[in-house]
Amino acid sequence: MSDSKRETGAVASNPQLSGERLAELLSAISEAPDFVTAATFMLAQFADIAGARRALAVTLDSPPRELVTTASIGFDAPAAHVSVPTEDLSNPLTLSALSLHSISCDGVAPLPGLPFGEWTAIPFPQPQFRGAPHVLTDAELEAVQLPGCAVRRNAVGDRRRKLGHAPGGVILLEASVDDDLLRALMHAASLAGPVLARMAAVEEFRLSTGRLDQQRDMLTTIMNSLPDPIVIINADREMVVQNQRAEHLLSTTDKDSEGRRRAVEINNLLFTSHLSKAAMGSKETAGSRELNLVDPDEGTDLLFEVLTHPLGAGNGIHGGATVSVLRDVTDLRRASNELERQVQRVRLAEIDAKRERDRLNLILENVADPILVTDDRSNIILMNKEAEQLFESDDSESWERAAMIQANDTKFTTFISDFTISPSLARREQMKLHIPETGVELPVEVVSGKILNRRGEPLAIVSVLHDLTEQAENERLYEELKTFSSQLEERIQAATADLAEQNTRLQWQSRELEKANRLKSEFLASMSHELRTPINALIGYASLMLDRIYGDLTPRQEEGLNRIQGAAQHLLALINDILDLAKIEAGRMPLHLDDVTLGDIMTEISQQIEPLVKKKQLAFNVEIPSKSLVLHTDRTKVKQILLNLLSNAVKFTHHGGIKVMVMRDEEDLRFDVTDTGIGIREVDLESIWEDFRQVDQSRTREFGGTGLGLSITRKLVDALGGHVFAASNFGHGSTFTVVLPIRSVVRPDDPPRVIDEVPPPPPAER
Repeated sequence: MSDSKRETGAVASNPQLSGERLAELLSAISEAPDFVTAATFMLAQFADIAGARRALAVTLDSPPRELVTTASIGFDAPAAHVSVPTEDLSNPLTLSALSLHSISCDGVAPLPGLPFGEWTAIPFPQPQFRGAPHVLTDAELEAVQLPGCAVRRNAVGDRRRKLGHAPGGVILLEASVDDDLLRALMHAASLAGPVLARMAAVEEFRLSTGRLDQQRDMLTTIMNSLPDPIVIINADREMVVQNQRAEHLLSTTDKDSEGRRRAVEINNLLFTSHLSKAAMGSKETAGSRELNLVDPDEGTDLLFEVLTHPLGAGNGIHGGATVSVLRDVTDLRRASNELERQVQRVRLAEIDAKRERDRLNLILENVADPILVTDDRSNIILMNKEAEQLFESDDSESWERAAMIQANDTKFTTFISDFTISPSLARREQMKLHIPETGVELPVEVVSGKILNRRGEPLAIVSVLHDLTEQAENERLYEELKTFSSQLEERIQAATADLAEQNTRLQWQSRELEKANRLKSEFLASMSHELRTPINALIGYASLMLDRIYGDLTPRQEEGLNRIQGAAQHLLALINDILDLAKIEAGRMPLHLDDVTLGDIMTEISQQIEPLVKKKQLAFNVEIPSKSLVLHTDRTKVKQILLNLLSNAVKFTHHGGIKVMVMRDEEDLRFDVTDTGIGIREVDLESIWEDFRQVDQSRTREFGGTGLGLSITRKLVDALGGHVFAASNFGHGSTFTVVLPIRSVVRPDDPPRVIDEVPPPPPAER
């Protein structure tokens, strides 16, 4: 069934609220003199139709924060005041008002403050307004539990919710209402609610208007009672409000004389000009300016201090309006000007009076030296504190202090007496006084000058005593410094001569050491053939005997020959390292540059190192960018460099493998030799490149060797114009990197002579 049909049925089943009866009800409500009367009449009609003995009406207050009692019927005493917050959804009254649905309760849970048993709440709406509480949705309504109460939904409440009405209040009937009557009452309440709301708004507006009129009258009385003119000006620079004092200065009447009219016109021009200047020069902030006006009655000048403040919107005047208060400061300004003139005269008089005194005080108080003023008879008439310590005595002082003060006074008086009879105007002389407190002698320089009168006669003598103690001390220190300087100069000369002698001795020792080192290197380089020949002979004959050339051998003889051959080969390797280092240091290992392919070099190196790798069962891998890459370098030295690093890697690697990776970078070629050996500590990465240096220097070391392999490798790399460095993770292996130029060049300092090349050495040592 549609909403219209339900309403028609409700009206038909309840003829008391249909047709003319409903129209009369609404007409009576709208014609009621006030809101309370209308609400009471509607409440009485609803109670009569529902058969309720007592009834109560509650409405939303303004602002809508709670439901309060508006009207009541059937109570012997005044009905209890109901005040329910709109946030309290556990109260049936709040729930009925905010949901626009009727609620019936059986009295099991009575309302606080009401003696109702069984009752029915009928909500009535009001037109939507800003800040109105929202109507509860069906989901919010179902979420609330009301013990002993039931929400009675109906089409009237749903239609009012759809029309956008806001909650207005609740009619509380102490009766049980059936569904047909409830629909009729809900329909009547939905029509009467907006009427009641508008009546309440009209009453509130009338009350507000009355309060505003009272406030306006009070403000007008206050403004007129003020002695200062007050003017309110709108955004168009038109005066909209002014008090009586302002009207006296700025307004005229038909009875005013011509002179007063002209004075008022002048005041208006001056005031308008002031407002224009203030508008152009200020930034919408309050300020004060001075304004000169004319008294219209007496024609005298008046001085006002104008205090202007902006007025915001919402005060009945459009935005941009200002209020100006003209404070009369005419008498105050006159008094201020007169006081300022008097103060100025007093200040000038004080300046003239203090000028001479300040001159003397400046001398006496601000100078640290003693100053004395004497008259023409050599009597002291004025002195500062510093001078008092030297020349002033009292009765309580000791005899020694009095004697020293008397001596100081005698010396100074004698000086002044001689200067007084002298024609000169200034005099300077040194003398020695004593400090009375300590008895220490005080050398001073007295500078005196005469003060003459208009006739040129001396009136007084001003004397300043300059302390020469520091000067005398400086002279003494200067003499001592001269003596010490001469002694220091003699010591420096002696030390310089000794250093020169020691430097000459050190230079001679350096030359001798360099000569000896060079001779040693040349000797070893030149003796390479003589040192190798006997060892090669030992190795050769041992090999012939082991090959049974000279007959059969016993097992013990064969074992001895093997030991002889191994020791001889080890000795040959040690000699080769030492001879190589000697040749490099002696400059007898030149470069033989030629074009070679990278593949050939790496093949030869792999063939030579392969037996050592297989013997220790290690993996060996070589990665090169191109076998056909052509290098212009010394083939033998490149092989020796790489074999030194590879043999070192085999020597210190027991498990894993060795990898050689070659990479090209524009003009350089990089060789990375990586092993999985024992590794090197970070603190030893620099020391491994030193001559005759091994990481393990103990006598029980595991690996033998001379410690020259890496030193020779670095020197050979430097000779080819490259560089070498190492990185290691101790216990996990090392990587030695050699960077060589693809095209090496012979440097100017390389020796031109050619000697025999050194064969590749055995495994180097770390």
